[in-house]
Amino acid sequence: MIPCQSCGNDNPIGTRYCRRCGTKIEINQEQVVAAVQRDQADVASARWFERGRSALIIGMFFLTCALVLRYSIVPPLPAADVPPVDFGGILPAELPRVEAKPEVKPAVKKP
Repeated sequence: MIPCQSCGNDNPIGTRYCRRCGTKIEINQEQVVAAVQRDQADVASARWFERGRSALIIGMFFLTCALVLRYSIVPPLPAADVPPVDFGGILPAELPRVEAKPEVKPAVKKP
C-alpha cells in the first residue's frame, strides 16, 4: 500500500490517483520496496493464521470422531455382578434407638 501525500490514505500498489481525495500519487522506489515488503509480511502472517486455524479444525474433527466412536462402537461396561452381602453376624437385626436430649443452657445471673 502506498500512502497518499495529501490525505494519508493507503492505496494499492500501481494506483496513480488517490482513491479518497483524487490527487495524483508521487511514487519513488523506496516507497514501492517498503510497500512490497509490508504486503509480503501481511501475506505471511495471514498464511500462518490460516495454518493454525486449519490445524485447530482438524484437531476438533479428530476429537469429535474419537468421541463418536467411543460412545457408538465401544459397548458400555457391564454392571458389576456382586453377590449380596449378609451382615447378620456383624450388625444386630435392629439398632437401638437413641433420642436426643434437649440442650440445657446454664442460667446466668446478672450482677
